[in-house]
Amino acid sequence: MRKQGVILVIATMMALILCGAVSATDSSTTGGEGNLSDVNASEPVDPILWVDVGYEYADDKINPEIAVTDSNNNNVTFDKTKYSDTLYKLNFTYANVTNGTLFNVIVRAPGYIAQTQQVAVNQAGTDPEFIGTADFDMQATDSYKIGRNVTAAADNLLHFATADDVLCITTAGLAYHNGTTTEDCLEGILNGSHGEISYGQGNLLTFQSIRTDPLDFCFIVRNGNELTAAFFKNGTLTPAYFGTFSAIDQALWENTVSPTLGEHAFGYVSLANAWKEGLSTDILRQAAYHGHVCLGTISGQAMVSLLLKYYPPGVYGNSGELEATSYRAISVPGNSDDDAIIYSLDLTPGKRSWVGYETSGSGAADNMIGFIRWCDSTNTGTLIIMRFNEEAVLQLYKQQTGNNAYTGIAGELAFNAWLVNKLENDPDSLVEIMYVFENITPQIHNNLTGGVDSKNVVCDALGLDMDYILGLNLTNVANQRVATNYTTGNLTQDQIKQIGEDAANMAIALFAADGINLEKDDYNLTVFTSAGYVRVNGQVMDMTFDGIYNVLGSRLSRATLLPVHNARFNDLYFQFSLEYNGTVITKTIWYNSTTGILEAKDKAGCIIDQVIPYDPPYDVLMAWLWHNHVCGGSTTGYLITDYVYDNFPITADEQYTYISTNDICRDDILSYLLGVSAGDGTYYNQRMKSAGSEVGIISVYDSKTNTRRVAIINLVAPKFSDGNNYDNYIRVYKILQKYDDWNSPECQEELASIPNLISGPSISLTADTFVTEEEWQMIISGGGEYGDSLSYIHSAVPQRTQAELISLMRGSQTPGGSTPTGTNSGSLVGSTTGIGSSLLGSSNGSNTSGVNVSAATVTNSTSGSVGAQPGEAKAYEVTQAGAQGSEGTPWGLYAVVGVIAVLALGGVGFFYKGGKF
Repeated sequence: MRKQGVILVIATMMALILCGAVSATDSSTTGGEGNLSDVNASEPVDPILWVDVGYEYADDKINPEIAVTDSNNNNVTFDKTKYSDTLYKLNFTYANVTNGTLFNVIVRAPGYIAQTQQVAVNQAGTDPEFIGTADFDMQATDSYKIGRNVTAAADNLLHFATADDVLCITTAGLAYHNGTTTEDCLEGILNGSHGEISYGQGNLLTFQSIRTDPLDFCFIVRNGNELTAAFFKNGTLTPAYFGTFSAIDQALWENTVSPTLGEHAFGYVSLANAWKEGLSTDILRQAAYHGHVCLGTISGQAMVSLLLKYYPPGVYGNSGELEATSYRAISVPGNSDDDAIIYSLDLTPGKRSWVGYETSGSGAADNMIGFIRWCDSTNTGTLIIMRFNEEAVLQLYKQQTGNNAYTGIAGELAFNAWLVNKLENDPDSLVEIMYVFENITPQIHNNLTGGVDSKNVVCDALGLDMDYILGLNLTNVANQRVATNYTTGNLTQDQIKQIGEDAANMAIALFAADGINLEKDDYNLTVFTSAGYVRVNGQVMDMTFDGIYNVLGSRLSRATLLPVHNARFNDLYFQFSLEYNGTVITKTIWYNSTTGILEAKDKAGCIIDQVIPYDPPYDVLMAWLWHNHVCGGSTTGYLITDYVYDNFPITADEQYTYISTNDICRDDILSYLLGVSAGDGTYYNQRMKSAGSEVGIISVYDSKTNTRRVAIINLVAPKFSDGNNYDNYIRVYKILQKYDDWNSPECQEELASIPNLISGPSISLTADTFVTEEEWQMIISGGGEYGDSLSYIHSAVPQRTQAELISLMRGSQTPGGSTPTGTNSGSLVGSTTGIGSSLLGSSNGSNTSGVNVSAATVTNSTSGSVGAQPGEAKAYEVTQAGAQGSEGTPWGLYAVVGVIAVLALGGVGFFYKGGKF
């Protein structure tokens, strides 16, 4: 009987210990302090939290971001010590700690859903320390799972580790999944490939996707000259295509590859084959931005090479100005060369560096580009006009190879391979320098581009108007060019990678000198760099990405290593910006291409760090990188983007085209996020002087019905009483992005909660109709005798429905319709719901500042079908061969079950007398 008594005593003690242990880690506790008080509760003590972080994918080795707040959600500063890949010790000082004091522990990691647990600290027996423990089982986001799982499926088929090279091409990143961007898919690909795919190697290519694009993945391996691909459609794990990319005959192309891979079929195949041929990684990214590799893409890159060779850059304005560029360009949209020069020379329209619309009636063509190089000191410039002559290039190809270029998919890929070689070794053979005119005056510059001063439009831009240019009777000195000799670098990929590592370690030392220790995978550290765009002595600097990642864990898929759009000839820099105690501390390191030395300077590389504290959405941040800076002018760009997606939704058969009318920074943002570009013939920049608030023309072309909807967008920007402009705009955008109907009571209520908002943005349509092809050509040509496209639409284009346009095209209706679209009715302006009749509306709620708030207004005309407009196909562009977070662990339930089990064990021991049951 004595033995049984002892067992009962032991069982009771075990039950009490178990209860105490559970109380220290109970994630579901919401009550107040415990009832056992420390003797010195009023004195500050040093609690210890042991945090164990595991990941759904066990091979992920991520240093998590851990934050601690008290029960009043005040931040708690702590020291963090790593004990293993998963276990961390947090030490901090806190007053009035008693047994049961609660703290909130928040853990997040890239690719995973953030989790929060409430943790109680307690003393154990006579131990004076207050200790709490928390175990986190981090669950991956849906997008991360897709990226990891599709990569594993591809690896199982293609065997990455034994291949000579691996490439991934995807629509992920800007494409939406479950209402959000899909950068976590990219993170999953990088982690799941175990080093075979990385930004530094340049073998992760992303198309310039839009929100509605499917989530597709194409993995390619090279073994010798053979390419094998596995294509996964819309996130599925069974390949829709598994086979060759290097031996595609016409039957395989027409019957299998093209219909299976869909819209981007030629893009996947042409990019993969150009990659095999050794096309540089920066040009591969440019080709992915455009959508494929073709004669126009390669010829545009040849233009860049010749421009830098014969007409090295000058500078507009002071070298420190945000709007400073070295060239400006004018062209006719619709050919791939436009995207090449805009991308590689950073001549984006939002910086007023490129102007272009349909001017072929003047003798221009879409294979021509004019570059203006300006000298600020003499106030004069040089106009260089180049073109690629497709017929001449095709003849040269046949002469040198004996083959015709466009004899089917195999012939076109062979032609592309020849073009890649020509670009590297003989770019002069691909491009003709037609005209070079010197002593271009400010007046000529103004007429061509709308203004030498990029911030002020002094007249409607003529663009590439050859009648005007040749009518100036200037002397053509194209044959007097002199080549510039450049130093060619010979750094190995490992040496370039070392530059990134050295820059990261130098940044660690610079912050340490200020008493700040940088951690690997630090979510609060953002590295901005010109790598990815610039070349140093002719060499691509991509491998610096992998060097920085090795030291700091920063990379693009985490939005912590951000390549800032720069011209190819600009300097290489690394800007390390740390969000620390409510401020951003920046250290910038520049690479001296002459000495090969990294130098810390006070000069910042960019100012995009100003928006980091406000947590901008991933797609908006990417658009700011494309614009290369943040500014007030860019902020309305994403408001217009969201409006277009909500009010002009498109299907797979439809496509946007956008015409900018007054061209400011917002156009870089909206063109990037809407996926429109000059090279695709889906973006035009007319740069009008008198456009006013009619900021652009949106078009949706429906390829199934061959109809086009056209509308003029009128914008009144939001107004704020105070506060940081970026913070204000980002808050407004995040709210508007959640709602298709900006006028809904829920959206209005959220907008009214913004303290500094006086009046919300107002976007209305001053015209909305369906146009014939003839009318569309007049619109993109500048409106003809009406002076500009806006006047033409208002004065000459009838109001039509889609049905009326279809009837007209069938010949069953005479041209015309209702009144011209310039005659607005109440349904076009001021017909909002619940917000008043004026554009800005009336107060729809209150805010903490006491300022009346007029929230966002959306004014629409009668909606119709919307659609897509692929420009006229070029011969060389299309082959001519005919989870959410998991619940907290129920520790309380486990405790009850454990107590019962232990007591039951004691009872059994009590009645057991040594015999068998």
